[in-house]
Amino acid sequence: MEQLDVILGRLPMRHRTALRWFADNAGSVQPWPKPLVDGTILTSKAKGIFKPKWTKYALSVRQSLAGPYPDRDPIMHKDGTWSYLYYQEKSEPNSRDSAFTNIGLLECYRDKIPIGVFRQVVGKPAPRYRILGLALVSGWEQGYFFLEGFSPKGVAQERGPRPQI
Repeated sequence: MEQLDVILGRLPMRHRTALRWFADNAGSVQPWPKPLVDGTILTSKAKGIFKPKWTKYALSVRQSLAGPYPDRDPIMHKDGTWSYLYYQEKSEPNSRDSAFTNIGLLECYRDKIPIGVFRQVVGKPAPRYRILGLALVSGWEQGYFFLEGFSPKGVAQERGPRPQI
């Protein structure tokens, strides 16, 4: 069991503030996220995995309605946590390490750093996104990153053995 406040306390303020936005907005449906007051961008339209230049970690992942990858639907658990299989950048699993965005998710896995997760639920002309909240990367297998979402109380569960990265 992982406690969100303990994990966030280890991060620089900029990173902590960006992740806190996802925690604070979990469960809501919103338009594209605007930059934070300090100018920090939470995601990118260019890629589903956003890895800012100012950190070695990925900050967020996004699933689009018309995306090219076979992401799965999240599984919601009774305790408020959730599990989600998110497909890597690059369609061939063996090319995982050739994308800096995937490497950013691997860094999150190694250091137990959360990422923000959101999914498109309404298409153009006025797209909307459901903010799932924060998740830990708990493993990887055959192109899929295993994400374990935090409950509203700030707890993430490890749901048994996961494939090691």
